[in-house]
Amino acid sequence: MNDLQELYDTYLATRPYSGKIKSATSMMIHVCKALNMQTQEEITSEYFVDIPNALNNFFENYPLKSTQDKAILAEMIGRVGPDESLLALLDILLTDTDENVRQYSLHSLGYFGKEYPEKVMPFVERFRKSNDHTMKTVAAHLLTHLTGSGNQEFIFSKLKEWLDEGDVEFVNDVSQRIADTIKNEDIKNISLDELTNWIKTYCDNKIEIK
Repeated sequence: MNDLQELYDTYLATRPYSGKIKSATSMMIHVCKALNMQTQEEITSEYFVDIPNALNNFFENYPLKSTQDKAILAEMIGRVGPDESLLALLDILLTDTDENVRQYSLHSLGYFGKEYPEKVMPFVERFRKSNDHTMKTVAAHLLTHLTGSGNQEFIFSKLKEWLDEGDVEFVNDVSQRIADTIKNEDIKNISLDELTNWIKTYCDNKIEIK
């Protein structure tokens, strides 16, 4: 992305619903004011990393508004994907002092990840090893979401890789979440029998779902 306007235009091309478009439009206006810029085109990629702190300062007395703007910014990145020009900004959002912003920044990658799961996997890798239990849970939920989008073969290969590394706890958590989602009929492309057979075949009795 060359500038904030390009990010916005690319986001609109993903057809978000009207409420999110309104929020994104407001955020763009706020960022221009926070950075003392006249247009979104002036906010080129080198300014992206300044946006979260600028919003914090701009809304110093109204922190909820800053949180909302950072969340919609994360939503935009989650839809257009973690382009190289956005990686530093995404990292700032993923480590924000507000846990809601951190969680939403990771969760939002599910949209782009449906088509390109391999490109969001580095973020799952990062937080499955985290001491932040909440972010680890969001990473597990994200994997469940991606499995439900027809990416089960890819996700299962990653789970097997992590299991071989000894991460039984995380793989068990994800497997149980997938099973629960299947039982609630929120996943149509995989059956509970398929999941159970995969566990029996590849998990060496290390994983148990209820």
